[in-house]
Formats: sequence, C-alpha cells, structure tokens
Amino acid sequence: MSSPYSLVDLAPDWSLLRAAGSDTDSFLQGQLGNDLRKLSAECAQISSYSSPKGRMLAAMTLSRAADGAVDIELPAVLAEPIAKRLRLFVLRSKVKVETSPDALLGLRGAGAAAALTAAGLPVPEQAMQMAEADGVRVLRRFGALPRYSLLAARDRLDALAAAWTDADRLGADAWRLDDVLAGVTTVLPQTQDHFVAQMANLDRLGGISFDKGCYTGQEIVARLHYLGQLKRRMFLCRGAGAPPEPGSAVHDGGEAQAVGEIALSAAEGDGFAAAVVLQIGQAQSASLRVGDVALSVPQAYEY
Repeated sequence: MSSPYSLVDLAPDWSLLRAAGSDTDSFLQGQLGNDLRKLSAECAQISSYSSPKGRMLAAMTLSRAADGAVDIELPAVLAEPIAKRLRLFVLRSKVKVETSPDALLGLRGAGAAAALTAAGLPVPEQAMQMAEADGVRVLRRFGALPRYSLLAARDRLDALAAAWTDADRLGADAWRLDDVLAGVTTVLPQTQDHFVAQMANLDRLGGISFDKGCYTGQEIVARLHYLGQLKRRMFLCRGAGAPPEPGSAVHDGGEAQAVGEIALSAAEGDGFAAAVVLQIGQAQSASLRVGDVALSVPQAYEY
C-alpha cells in the first residue's frame, strides 16, 4: 500500500541562488517582472527574468530569508547562466548573487499536511503562502494536489526525510508532472527567449506586476497587457508514449506551420501530460499533434 504522502528530492532539477546586500530589492526590482515590495517572510512569489525584447530567460520562485536576502529557485541547468547574467548588471549596487547554501525538499500528497504538523512545522493554506519554524521555510505550491517545498540547510532536510519513514520516495519527475498539471511555468534552455510572460500564464499565477515601474523587457509585457494583443496562452494537453522534449513544435493536422510548442512535459501513466504554449485560435482543436503523436483537445488551466 502506498503512503498518503511522498518526498521528492528536488536537487537534480532545481537550484537556489541567493541575492543578498543592502541594494538587493532595488537591484532585483529593475531586473525581474514581479514587485519585490510585496515579497515577505509570509508571501513568496513567482517571477520572471526577461530579455530586452520581453521574452523570458527564466521563470522562478522568490522567497524572503529572515535576514532579508532573496532566495531564487529556478531549474538547475539555468542557475549559473542566470547568476552570471545578473552579475553583469550589478555595477555599483551593493548586492551579491551567489549559489545558496540551502537546499530544497518536496512534500506532496493528501497526508503531507499531517506530516508537517507531526514534525512541528507550519502548514500554509494558500498557494505561495510561506511560514518558517525551526530553520525550515515551508511554501505551499500551486495545484489541486497538496504539496509543499521545504527550504533549509541540507542536513536539516536530511534529518526530516529520515524521520518520515513511512513516506514514499519519488524522483524529480513526479514534481515535474505536478507542475504540468498545475500550470506552473518552467523555462528551460530549449525554450529560453521564446515566450512573453503572459503567454505562459504568469499573469494568472500572480507572477507579473503591471504597476511597479521599469524592468528589463517591461515595455513588451505592458503592451500585451494594456493593448490586448496576446495571441498565445499555455494549455494542458495529453498524449500517448514518451513525453516530448521542451521546445517541440505543435502542429494542427497536416499544416506545416507550427501553432505552438511544448513548454514542459512529464510522464503520466502510459502517456504524458504537457503544458503547451498555443495559439489561442487553436484552443478547441481536436487535431493537434507533436510529431506523429496526437494531442488531446487543449484544456484551459484554472488557478
């Protein structure tokens, strides 16, 4: 019998950067798409880092440490390239962007809240709410399935994991499926500089501020918002066989011109689920395909 909750070691897929220094907030405010003034010890946020032409180089989760530093969670494969790019713009700002000494652990399932309570840890109720106890920050993630990420020193997380002896142990692919089903945006090397934030539903995730002032790529993001010119959105599709690679083209029937692309996919049963950035005009199509594999009729995400 499977356990009512499971642990996911997020280290293979996810990394943490830490931005620290007296100018941290002002520096990140001019680089990222969300409003750092609303980031607190109780409220994390999704954000993005875009190119000057407004397309995302990374999507990330930001959280506030007790000392005021900002932890930046993003795919491991992008961590050092994004850190390097951010450092180029530090100039005279009093901020350092470095690899965080802390680690991440995923906790998911119907029994996850009870497991947290038994360990003396808080249980945030709403997505992106965060609470800390005994050196562990607990963040409620998006999705119908109850799931939480725990941010703490590696040895603290190892001790917690060892104490949860009845938990199932799953790979990072389970967390990837959770993100696909929840409609949480992920940018990977194959999709960097492909999507304006709204195309991947960051506005619906509370991941964009439209009144914070200037930041890199802001003009394009604002134009889409205020002039209503958005032609693509992210939808959930399913298919048979192995999950397609991020960046794979999505076609409608026999048309040669692509109408979308795979943002993220993960194995689900005998097939896969995929977050697809798709032309809104094809949102009701029953003839979508990726390669030779048929996709289900797109399903709009509900947040």
